[in-house]
Amino acid sequence: RTHLQEVTRTVLMFSVAAACRNRARAALGLRLGRRTLYEDAIAAGPNALYLENLYTQWQADPSKLDAKWGEYFAAMEAGTAATPPASGAALRAAALESRLAASMSSGGSAVGVPGSSGSGGLQNLIRAYQVRGHEAANLDPLNRHEWRNWSSKGILPNPPELEPSYHGFSAADMDKTFDVSLAGLPQGATLKQIVDTLKGTYCGSVGIEYMHIGDLKKMDWIRERFEHPNFLPKDKPKLMKIYSELMKVDTFEQFLNTQYKTTKRFGVDGGEAAVAGVNAAIEKAAELGIHEVVIGMPHRGRLNILTNVVGKPLVQMFAEFKGTHYDFEDILQKSERDDWLFSGDVKYHLGTSNQREFASGKSILATLEANPSHLETVNTVTLGRARAKQYYLGNTAETRSRVMPILFHGDASFAGQGVCYETMQLAHVQEFDVGGTIHVIINNQVGFTTDPADDRSTMYASDLGKGFNLPIFHANGDDPVAVTAAFELAAEWRQTWATDVIVDVVCYRRFGHNETDAPEYTQPMLYKTINKHPRTEAIFGQKLLASGVSSQAELDAVKNDLWKSHEEAFQTADSFKPDEDMGNWVATKWEGMVRPTGEASSAPTGVDLELLRKIGAKLCEVPDGFKVHNGLKRQIKKKLEDVEGGETIDWATAEAMGFGTLLLEGNHVRITGQDVQRGTFAHRHCVIKDQANGSDWCFLNNLNLGPQENFVARNSILAEYAVLGFELGFSYENPNALCIWEAQFGDFANTAQVMIDQFLSAGEDKWLQQSGLVMLLPHGYMGQGAEHSSCRLERFLQLSDDDEDDIPNFVKDFGREQIQKANWQVMNISTPANYFHALRRQQHRDFRKPMVVASPKNLFRLKQCVSPLSEMGPDSRFQRLLAERDEEIANNPDQVTRLIFCTGKFYYELVAEREKLGLKNVAIVTVEQIAPFPFDRVKEEMMKYPNVDVGDGVHPGQVVWCQEEPKNMGAWTYVRSRFVTTAREGLEKDLVMRYIGRRASASPATGYPKLHNAEQEAIVQDALVGHDDASWTVHRPSSLLGHQT
Repeated sequence: RTHLQEVTRTVLMFSVAAACRNRARAALGLRLGRRTLYEDAIAAGPNALYLENLYTQWQADPSKLDAKWGEYFAAMEAGTAATPPASGAALRAAALESRLAASMSSGGSAVGVPGSSGSGGLQNLIRAYQVRGHEAANLDPLNRHEWRNWSSKGILPNPPELEPSYHGFSAADMDKTFDVSLAGLPQGATLKQIVDTLKGTYCGSVGIEYMHIGDLKKMDWIRERFEHPNFLPKDKPKLMKIYSELMKVDTFEQFLNTQYKTTKRFGVDGGEAAVAGVNAAIEKAAELGIHEVVIGMPHRGRLNILTNVVGKPLVQMFAEFKGTHYDFEDILQKSERDDWLFSGDVKYHLGTSNQREFASGKSILATLEANPSHLETVNTVTLGRARAKQYYLGNTAETRSRVMPILFHGDASFAGQGVCYETMQLAHVQEFDVGGTIHVIINNQVGFTTDPADDRSTMYASDLGKGFNLPIFHANGDDPVAVTAAFELAAEWRQTWATDVIVDVVCYRRFGHNETDAPEYTQPMLYKTINKHPRTEAIFGQKLLASGVSSQAELDAVKNDLWKSHEEAFQTADSFKPDEDMGNWVATKWEGMVRPTGEASSAPTGVDLELLRKIGAKLCEVPDGFKVHNGLKRQIKKKLEDVEGGETIDWATAEAMGFGTLLLEGNHVRITGQDVQRGTFAHRHCVIKDQANGSDWCFLNNLNLGPQENFVARNSILAEYAVLGFELGFSYENPNALCIWEAQFGDFANTAQVMIDQFLSAGEDKWLQQSGLVMLLPHGYMGQGAEHSSCRLERFLQLSDDDEDDIPNFVKDFGREQIQKANWQVMNISTPANYFHALRRQQHRDFRKPMVVASPKNLFRLKQCVSPLSEMGPDSRFQRLLAERDEEIANNPDQVTRLIFCTGKFYYELVAEREKLGLKNVAIVTVEQIAPFPFDRVKEEMMKYPNVDVGDGVHPGQVVWCQEEPKNMGAWTYVRSRFVTTAREGLEKDLVMRYIGRRASASPATGYPKLHNAEQEAIVQDALVGHDDASWTVHRPSSLLGHQT
């Protein structure tokens, strides 16, 4: 790195900002003869500011500038053509040097120090502290600062630019005076005073990085506040308040350490000031208009945040330690009665929501998201909920200033986890912008057992923020005053600029990764230092005593009162009454939603046909003068014909009708993903572009059929992990929103597997947190290779929590009760109408479940894949299973000798070949909802066909499961045992299912088109016609297929 170049570049911009701020804006339109500065091509963009700066100085004192500039400005005033003496970097440099010389010197020369580096010496010294002062700041409570001495990474201590001698000053110059504009310095300050002020400002307990931001106004805003003499509070009330907040945090940790010395709690010992600082930031934000905060954080310090920031009662927290917060016998009795068991989670993963009141009279609603141990996974979940809150408040920039997200990070995880980058990349993307996030790094200077030198390549854990031009405030965790000031500045920044900010609290971890761990195994030298180091409250208390701010009696009173309150709460916890609902923190917007054990109901999903026709017509209307793409014109014309005909509604139209009806019913509909506006396969086109000017037209926001909710279709950044988490968080806030995330191709969802495993599939079971999020995962074998064929259905089915041997009761409403107790639904739908109902069913029940859809790729344009409007009409509903659709075969069940069950688009390939062969003895049934398994509907289908051989208990008969995926993938391993259970418990038959599909494989699909075609043909042929295996010797008829027994 060339630090001096960075110094020069960044402070150039800063200095121009200061010049612009001090000039009246009226000068921007100043006339020079018949022309203005801004009529010169060279004056385009930021160059105009530099020229204006030089012109203003020339007017004040022409002798300060080179004579060539005088000639140029004189020509401009005369209205004659002239070429500026400099442009680009040279122009910026000229403006900088002249401005700093004018602002920092008196007399005829800029600096005028014999032996100095010339006119730039002093300004370069100041510049160096503004840019690199943090590298000499007192940030490490343990005074090790090891991250400054990584020579192998090109990182060295003691930046030479901070020494006056680097800029040409000698010891004799230290007593010379200069007129410098630095807050707190008198006119005519000596060089020594200037250097001492710079050190005190930029090298104290707060180190600040802001000169990389590039925005002149923002840099100046920070400088004015940070260089102010009162940036660090000094008055007694404020200092005693900081001490009191710190003691709340410390007492909680100390008390638990006394009562539960060997219990894991992941305390914040060593970083207590960060919790006190967050409280200060929230209180400051409340004064600046914040009404709600949404917090996402890992386990470290979580229990402290729950009690001292969010406001979870101490009694309840202690009850969780004692195990009195739930009635174990009652849980067992309910599980027996309801046939559903709530798993719960460890206390340092739980969330809560609470109204906080401050002494100022302001209040905020604080929500802490429940989260797993997977570090940083909760980040975008938190932002998604925050965005949803902002949306329901009005979805404006003003409402974003009322809800503030705060994300806590560990130093190792923030530097190492890629989702942190994805999270920051969302910050200013339309429909993902939350108006700025405060990022808090609890910098323990160690990972689990990993030293900082091994967990990153950069000097700071926070360096990712520089890539997004974020201000970074480093604070010494043993200086609560500095930490509090940094947090309050962060809150003010967020409310002023609506962008992210990072507070890096450099602290330490007093114990190991948890309280039972022995960190000396891996960090012996570090923990020798830590074990001798006093607690933060002791250090701060001594400062207050030494400065005369407080007496020992005052400090003791704070301590004693807090300890007493903890003891009282601890005793009361013995009689704590557990929450009957096990989750009373759930957002109020979910009132009326039913838990898995409650009595649920569902509303019809069919819609009046006339309304569907009206919506369909609106899906084909564009404004006058809107230039539609020629290819899209043809699609719109065809769509209108289909709607008017009412018999051939395709997939995209059925989806749009589903969305439209939900919007008219008052449900917000939101779909995001990398290509959702057009659709990966150019099928959706819900937002279209004017070919002349690029403007948007969204059909679904212009239905004009009465009051409707807003429809959002937004193409996202190319990041599955973060965006899926964001949509999940959005869905948590309000059940009256259909939230959809669509993958570009289904198998890309595996980059979001952590979100799927930890949140989506298990969130309700762990935290009683429902979500109706829909995942659309394009799936289907079309010869496109391993990465564009399978959405990995098997993974979602393995995560499904219905028991393969659970005996179904086959009674009415079995399907709804089954879904109500399941963790989610996994679909592979084969008709537009059924997809329409699946979407609407998500919003027409009084509970919410995630829905995973193996969505099609080729059915969008398949002529056979259409539905009549009548199948979406008033008497229609979602079909978990679709029976044989050929009337002749369905009406002659005695003629059927082979029964094929399949799912999704493969149905159409089987039917096409069956028609080609003229077979009437083969019935084909599609399982539309794979999980939870439709036992009752499968039983009905098996009962229809009495002449289908079910096997002899050892060998398979003629009941077939047919799939495109390899045998070890797809639905086979999930459905096989459930078919057997259905036959055994429902029909008292010993069924042996026959598998027909690809052979087991490590790769989902071949990359050779000819091999793909051969595999598809082999599957279809063997499924429909079979092979001669009367002797049971042919386990598979082709090497392309999997074994059938």
